[in-house]
Amino acid sequence: MAEKTIKSLEKGINLLFLFDANRRVIDVKDMASALGLPLRTTYRFVNTLRKRHVLLLEEGTGRCRLSPRLRRLIAAIEESGDIARLATPLLTDLAWKSGETVQLFVLSGDDGVLVAVVESPHTLRVGPRTGQRVPLHCGAGTKVLLAYRSPEEWDAYIRRSGLKKHAPNTVTDPETLKRQLRRIRRTGFVVTHQEYVLGARALGIPIVDPTGTVTASLSVAGPD
Repeated sequence: MAEKTIKSLEKGINLLFLFDANRRVIDVKDMASALGLPLRTTYRFVNTLRKRHVLLLEEGTGRCRLSPRLRRLIAAIEESGDIARLATPLLTDLAWKSGETVQLFVLSGDDGVLVAVVESPHTLRVGPRTGQRVPLHCGAGTKVLLAYRSPEEWDAYIRRSGLKKHAPNTVTDPETLKRQLRRIRRTGFVVTHQEYVLGARALGIPIVDPTGTVTASLSVAGPD
């Protein structure tokens, strides 16, 4: 019984993670597809969250949005500490010690968003920009974020994204990608080469909070 409760909570949290600045309103059918869940099961999650005043459901349309109550909670969390601001001293130290560009990514929908970057002190370097969005199947920092989602979410992402090719070594085969994601979960890191940026290599690792949840990823990237 305890195991079922934990899985149910995880699915409910994953549902909330579908919302971001670019997806403020989501149809329940799209939620079901994204989570790899039956529509009836998804409606049960939505109704439970609605009863707890976490979600608002537009009757007759199946469209959901976050409630004002949850938005106030999010604002309080943001005020208590910004991950990019807190991480910048570490990123700076790592950039100088490694001589490469160090990046911090967080998950946002089907992308990893670069929320902090400290560039290499060398003239020859990769040049990412803060706020850049990178598909989850491309590159070290974003692939790590995808790896620590559920296998059902892997399949849903593959269906939605089509694994578009962006550089010579972008992984476009679903089974190859899933093997790589399983390897990341076993080893705790990934090294990529020319998956999103031509001529760039990168190392990616997850950042885990005290509860064991992967909240962000760290990537060290440089030119060949």
